[in-house]
Amino acid sequence: MPDFHQPILLPTLHHLADPELSEREALLKEVSAERPISLIIPALYAELEREALPHMLRHLARVPYLKQIIFSMNGMDEAQYDHAKSFFDRRLRKIDHTVLWNDGPELHELHQVTQRENHIRLVHGKGTNVWMAIAALSASGHQGVIACHDADIVNYHREMLWRLCLPVAHPGMNYLFAKSYYGRVRERIYGRVTRLLVFPLVQALREIFGSTPLLRCLAMFRYPLSGEFAADSRFLNGLAIAPDWGLEIGMLCDVFRHAPPQTVCQVDLGSNYEHKHQHLQYHPDTGEPDARSGLMRMAKEVSRTLLTHLWSDLGFAAETRKLDRLADAYEETAQVLLQRYAHEALFNGLQHVMKEEQQAVTVFSRMLRQLVVECHKRPPAVHALPGCVDVFEEHPHIREQLCNIMAKSRKQV
Repeated sequence: MPDFHQPILLPTLHHLADPELSEREALLKEVSAERPISLIIPALYAELEREALPHMLRHLARVPYLKQIIFSMNGMDEAQYDHAKSFFDRRLRKIDHTVLWNDGPELHELHQVTQRENHIRLVHGKGTNVWMAIAALSASGHQGVIACHDADIVNYHREMLWRLCLPVAHPGMNYLFAKSYYGRVRERIYGRVTRLLVFPLVQALREIFGSTPLLRCLAMFRYPLSGEFAADSRFLNGLAIAPDWGLEIGMLCDVFRHAPPQTVCQVDLGSNYEHKHQHLQYHPDTGEPDARSGLMRMAKEVSRTLLTHLWSDLGFAAETRKLDRLADAYEETAQVLLQRYAHEALFNGLQHVMKEEQQAVTVFSRMLRQLVVECHKRPPAVHALPGCVDVFEEHPHIREQLCNIMAKSRKQV
């Protein structure tokens, strides 16, 4: 029996039935006449050579209601940029689309301006790719719905897109922001950063600082690090965006601040969602987990972003000593969850790699202790790209440059 539990403070739209795909897409085509729908896909060039993105494009090519798709990319040179444009042109003959080259000469300059003026070290990553795509859509006059997909969904089906967009696009629901959730289960339970770091970390922070409105809100999201969302474009244009792996948790914090109650929902995109997995990577000399790459880099950037938003909300500059309890409180909760996930695996006949999961908790705990030391030296401050409307107001030439770039690089059908 499908789950239908409703948290009172967070509307949750469950996968209770399987309506005809053609009927749902026809409905979205109808409502998108008033509120056009555009899709953002942030990606590295390397995704073109993997199996997931070509598979996703085969599904997206048949979507009848999309106004356009923005591929916001980095990790490529000029020849690869040209190849990327040809790659998408061949596969999306009936959908308008644009390839933004974030580390190319034109957009690189815009990134330098926006990040330098907001005291952010220049980063070309997922967060900056998403921010630039939102800004480009805003500059070109898009008003309606903006959805975002990760580029590595191995078992993608276009049903995921209508489920994500309908709550925001349909006038009978009219949510400002829809966040996806899904299962990460194959032969074993995946989603380690969410399960083994974010869930126990939020609980530990609630124990230390009390159940603040922000922490209470975050605790209700079933998959706070999911990369898929849909939002009203005017609302999204005003949100700050973390430039790194803090993108998803930072966006939820900003949504919490700016969205009126009951205008945010979470949407079930289905179970057994499959995309590439981050792994613990070890330094070849020390044998210790490498904080600069893999799972550890993601974990630290997510944790730092969460702490900075909590710090901003509470304003307790004199309370840094409370953080000394954080790693212990985290580990205590994480150990409880480790046992529960072991039971889940046993109950469902899944593999359970207790040693590997225990190791992840140990290194996450060590990372949190290091982060607390950094917080004592310098209380955390939110470092994020401001909403693109604020940037355009201060720098009108950036809007104009983005309009020109969009006009040059957009492939219309």
